[in-house]
Amino acid sequence: MHTEKQKITMKLLSFILIIIGAILVFMFNNEQPWHIYMKILGFVMMMYGLYKSTILWVKENPREDQDKSKQNGEE
Repeated sequence: MHTEKQKITMKLLSFILIIIGAILVFMFNNEQPWHIYMKILGFVMMMYGLYKSTILWVKENPREDQDKSKQNGEE
């Protein structure tokens, strides 16, 4: 598994990607033709940051349903 330092680094990286992506999305207002590409890049960065943070969140907080089924011998 990951060490605590790696988890913190991954959380920080996810947070930074989300913030930079949001800045890119809201900073460009389509005045130039290449602004749309910057917005797309911003959306991709936000989605990747959200994806990575969701993976970390699921690993740290397993569902209660899965825990109950394992205790009962079901899967």
